Amino acid sequence: MVSSPVDHVINGVFACRSCDQWCLLLMCGSSQFSRCSSDSAAADHMTNFFSWFDFLDHLMREAPEVLAVKLAQCVHQLWLVDVVQPQLQHTCENVVLVSTSVLCAAVRLVQSSVLLDQLVRFLLKTHPLTHLLLQRCDHISDQISMVSLSLVDELLQKPHRDILDILVLSFLQSRSYLSPPAAGQEDRHTETNEDSDDLEEDPFFFSDSLLSDSEMLLPPLSSSSSAPPPPSVPGSAADVINSFLCLVPVQVRSAQLLQEGGYESYVHDAHTLVTECQSLSLSWDWPLTLPPPSSSSSSSSGELQEFFEGHLLKVLFDRLGRVLEQPYELNLQLTAVLSRLSAFNHPLLHEYLLNPYIHLSHCCRSLFSVLVRLMGELVQRIQQVSNLTDRLLNARRHLLGLEHNTGLEHLTLLRGLIVLEEFCKELAAIAFVKLPLDQQ
Repeated sequence: MVSSPVDHVINGVFACRSCDQWCLLLMCGSSQFSRCSSDSAAADHMTNFFSWFDFLDHLMREAPEVLAVKLAQCVHQLWLVDVVQPQLQHTCENVVLVSTSVLCAAVRLVQSSVLLDQLVRFLLKTHPLTHLLLQRCDHISDQISMVSLSLVDELLQKPHRDILDILVLSFLQSRSYLSPPAAGQEDRHTETNEDSDDLEEDPFFFSDSLLSDSEMLLPPLSSSSSAPPPPSVPGSAADVINSFLCLVPVQVRSAQLLQEGGYESYVHDAHTLVTECQSLSLSWDWPLTLPPPSSSSSSSSGELQEFFEGHLLKVLFDRLGRVLEQPYELNLQLTAVLSRLSAFNHPLLHEYLLNPYIHLSHCCRSLFSVLVRLMGELVQRIQQVSNLTDRLLNARRHLLGLEHNTGLEHLTLLRGLIVLEEFCKELAAIAFVKLPLDQQ
């Protein structure tokens, strides 16, 4: 077997140098972590940086643990703390955009567990910086929001348990988003949050009549199956799936206008996504059942503590509530992060993100409740759009590259509406893949 150049370097230097000497030698190359001296050299500097980063990452995967840890700590101090942190805290948006993009690429490339540890420590355990990075998922600059959401998406694809624990699970553990009656069975028409009057005014909330019988069928488990469709029992898999499919009013659906598939077209991709997320979490010893709701949600002063979904879910839900007025590319990245979170096989994530029937506590929201409110806003806004069907068809054709000339009027709204329709089908597909067959 032919050894790689990196193998020769590793074997040769390990034989003749101590850990401290080796770290000193390697980090003499830390100029790759410094700022570029001129704009004209930016491309070469970036190429050199990622070559050096890839070399260190490979070295830390092959090196003895004591050396790998030492190198990772050097990278943390000499690059992340000394170089990247000041750039992330800079007032210039371009500096913030570039530094976040570099971080995003670094997280995507890293394979060494010790180097990933240092990246997670820097990004998620440096309190002021962590809060800043998550806030930037909802930045005034759409570009900064996009790259910040991309950074979160890349982190969620890494085999590190702390990422989900810190970003989401620690906030859901008490299940204080549930109101006290949530222990019993909930009727499918029961309101899911305190502001029930507003939701009851939404004529499309839980309206089964919005789907024809054929649209409400689950995809067959086999091509030879001729059994009748399963009944849509409240709380069953069929009911959960239909709840997401019923969210989008019939008159604003456009997929069928181009004879595109229903949510069945997302099942294969959903299966791939769920499988990826399950493979990441296999070694994390996640519980198989939900923990009991916290019996005490009061502070030391005796006052009731309000549930907080965490900084990540807060910005994701806030952004989702503005889908109808955001750029199409930003909406795609936003829904990609939410879909990935929904695909993880943790019972808390499944309940909070994919269960339409949980009874939410005062002022709490879930993914489904945010979508319900968004549909209510949608119903109001489409009243101002003339020739809605034709405009939707043109907008969808334009997104598919079938139409190059499309009007600019209401374009952001129409694209947002299309994203919502596809997102609801994607969530239905994820729910179908995740729920046990005996519930289907």
